[in-house]
Amino acid sequence: MKSNTVQILTTVLSNVAVLAGLVFLIFELRQNSDIAMSQARQQRNLNLHQASLANARNHEFSELLGRVYRDHNFDSLSGEEWQKIFLYERANIMNLGNIRFQWNMGLMDETPYNGQLRKAANSEEFWQWLGGLRVPHVDFWEDVDELKNQPSFSWHPFTLAFREWSKDKDPLARAFY
Repeated sequence: MKSNTVQILTTVLSNVAVLAGLVFLIFELRQNSDIAMSQARQQRNLNLHQASLANARNHEFSELLGRVYRDHNFDSLSGEEWQKIFLYERANIMNLGNIRFQWNMGLMDETPYNGQLRKAANSEEFWQWLGGLRVPHVDFWEDVDELKNQPSFSWHPFTLAFREWSKDKDPLARAFY
């Protein structure tokens, strides 16, 4: 009888130890996930900071970005300047592909992801006009469409100005190809 009690107690203690080990493991995994998310966020912020500094240091390119995105002065751009905007937007789209990956992996918070969805929603017509630039993830565009259907969604002034300007313009892709 005493032997059975010791055996039961040993089994219970072993199970408790295994359970405690699992709880510890879950805690460690959550902590590692938080660290990975923090590192991804920090890298994303650093990349944005470096890109912004590079644009600010290049007076000519900074002025070009201002004419397009701030002033909506689309008629002032030369063919070469449109090509620069195309390459700039293509780099932004490549970044959005990475953003979607990070979102799927749980490495991005909802607020910055929604900000990127808004950017894509407001840039979609512009990207099409530039030459069919598109984030290659179907589920990303499903999220964009869902955002555009929300009552709180509103079009950015850039999008409205571009939409009006481009009504009677051939897509840029036709000019280059």
